[in-house]
Amino acid sequence: MREYTVRFAAGCLFLWMAAVPDLKTREIPARIPASFAAAALAANLFLPSGIDRLELWAGALPGAVFWLLSFLCKGKIGEGDGICLLVSGLMSGLTPSVLLAETALILAAIAGGIGMWTKQRRAGDKIPFIPFLAAAQSLLLAAQIVMTLHT
Repeated sequence: MREYTVRFAAGCLFLWMAAVPDLKTREIPARIPASFAAAALAANLFLPSGIDRLELWAGALPGAVFWLLSFLCKGKIGEGDGICLLVSGLMSGLTPSVLLAETALILAAIAGGIGMWTKQRRAGDKIPFIPFLAAAQSLLLAAQIVMTLHT
């Protein structure tokens, strides 16, 4: 359980570091995901883990799907969104990565709905998605901490 907490915390740090430039410029400096991807790969290869190795490597799949969709949808989904989900998935594994993507999509839908309701946004407006990934990861980290404290 504690290993998941550390991995979620690292993912949270990574996503917030990527969210700030995404909000400001809609671009993420390549060094941020590259650094965290290298750390995740090294941890998955060399550190002892209580988490199934296949689960950790499979964590990249949801991000890879998002990344592929960014090419297929010709920019309606940003490449950085898929890359960030891929890297955070390598840190936490498949199940947390799917949960992260679902939670972030729900948060983005709520924010978009509120934006349209208040007439601050229109249907089709682009919004940065990585801040929603960061917020979702923060919620997952908080839930993980609570679960760790109760065991």
